[in-house]
Amino acid sequence: MAASYVGTVKTVGETMARSVTNANAFKIFMDEPEELGGKNGAPSPLDFILAAHGGCLNFMTFFIANEMGIPVEATEINITGKLDPSKFAGTDMNGRAGYQEIAIQIEVKSSASVEQIAKLLEAVEVRCPVSDNITNATPVTFSMTAV
Repeated sequence: MAASYVGTVKTVGETMARSVTNANAFKIFMDEPEELGGKNGAPSPLDFILAAHGGCLNFMTFFIANEMGIPVEATEINITGKLDPSKFAGTDMNGRAGYQEIAIQIEVKSSASVEQIAKLLEAVEVRCPVSDNITNATPVTFSMTAV
């Protein structure tokens, strides 16, 4: 199946810790906490992974609930990512550089039954594109040039 959506962003590094990403007509600022050399002036790239996941889960919850005829008035999604910084810090090259665990709690304001909410959750889990990218390996190619 051919891709019908192609996402493209451009990120410019202003310092080691601060960057600005252009995504369509929007600017996204990222920074690191002071202990990682930043000024804590914006969310970190890792925060944006969790935020993107939360935004996608929200969209998919409303979208799929509408398909299923389940009334949803609002959602509150709490996501916690646990990370051991050893690999990205270069102190221990074993293990993963990214989150080792992500826990998600979705609260749905709805009059739906427990069974309907369970079916909704099951569909959201398997259909959320960000969940899919986090859960499954996605081929990534890199290149780097000096200018």
